[in-house]
Amino acid sequence: MPYLINLIDSPGHVDFSSEVTAALRVTDGALVVVDYVEGVCVQTETVLRQALAERITPVLFINKIDRGILELQAEGEDMYQSFQRVIENANVIISTYESDDVGSQQVDPMKGNVAFGSALFGWAFTLTKFARFYSAKFKLDRDKLMSKFWGENYFSPSEKKFVTDPATPDGQVLPRCFVQFIMKPIISLCRSCMEGKVDSVQTVLESLNITLKPEEKEKRGKDLFKSVFQKWLNAADALLEMIIMKLPSPRQA
Repeated sequence: MPYLINLIDSPGHVDFSSEVTAALRVTDGALVVVDYVEGVCVQTETVLRQALAERITPVLFINKIDRGILELQAEGEDMYQSFQRVIENANVIISTYESDDVGSQQVDPMKGNVAFGSALFGWAFTLTKFARFYSAKFKLDRDKLMSKFWGENYFSPSEKKFVTDPATPDGQVLPRCFVQFIMKPIISLCRSCMEGKVDSVQTVLESLNITLKPEEKEKRGKDLFKSVFQKWLNAADALLEMIIMKLPSPRQA
């Protein structure tokens, strides 16, 4: 089924709040972009407040996570904590300004209305994407997996089941599911691209059924990273899916 989506880009600067208000009058949903490094700032609060005053449903995109991986050399758990902070701060603002008669407009990765990615490199993902991938692999229900991929959930290889306590009987500490199944593969593939480990990149791509064109295989560093990630986690796919599934149609709105 085809969809037509009109995007109105509103300025992020605080001096342009009247332009934001004008844009919100003709829209049915808001894609709120927050910087992974800077987090929720004053302008994010202003935009969310204006959107909620107009009864517009927000979805959240945490941008520039490539900076966390490449510049800050953050590991999966650090990134999870940063994401959690951004989402909590956004939800504090949403709960302050949301209308009682609209119902809860909180954002939650488990609901599929939060995306993570890098606009600069053109890639993004939601938990929906990974739940779909792993549900085929593990033969498990997609919605059940989405609830396991966030929060205090861990996978115990010895027991072959999901647990809520990271400490194992033999004294090891398990990584949370979000880190183990999502951030670890992303960080590992990103660093392999940047370090020119072409063979390991190729092995991962084969397991994902992704093929690079001959000229793309010649790329190195950021160019290779961009090509690989746009094929694996294309930003357009993630954002379109989130907009279609989580924001109301004009008729609904």
